[in-house]
Amino acid sequence: MTRILIIAVLLFNCVTFSQTTKKENYTLRIIEGKVIKENKQIFWITPTTLTNNTKNTLRYYSMSCSWQDFYSVSSNKLQVVGKGCDKNIPTILTLAPGKSRTVKIRLLISKTIDTSEIKFKIGFNLMKVSSTQKELDFNSIEQQKKKNIIWSNIISK
Repeated sequence: MTRILIIAVLLFNCVTFSQTTKKENYTLRIIEGKVIKENKQIFWITPTTLTNNTKNTLRYYSMSCSWQDFYSVSSNKLQVVGKGCDKNIPTILTLAPGKSRTVKIRLLISKTIDTSEIKFKIGFNLMKVSSTQKELDFNSIEQQKKKNIIWSNIISK
């Protein structure tokens, strides 16, 4: 009887704790986009959309120039790249309930890959900002740890 009670408690806790994290709160969706050649390199331009599915306004960190650093790609044959700029500072973006924001991610394609045989997803490191935090509270070391990645759907060719 004691064993059954222990097993029942453990199962209840597993179900309860697994439901506390709702990954549906924020979703990341990508579409195939287009492949372009530029300066003897090949890039895959992939529209990537973050959606706030909550009833609260989302506040999160980005950078004025290197916002691409918050993104990752699951394939080692692709690399997220950005463009240089003169001034790069932390910024706070907001996303209203039920709204979306789309950016175009530039993925550098390895020269050794056939784009017709690739499968990947894009991840976004969502660093939420509380109502009391400011741009200067940004911690680049925490950003590099990429603890809060939301992964997109898979693109497969």
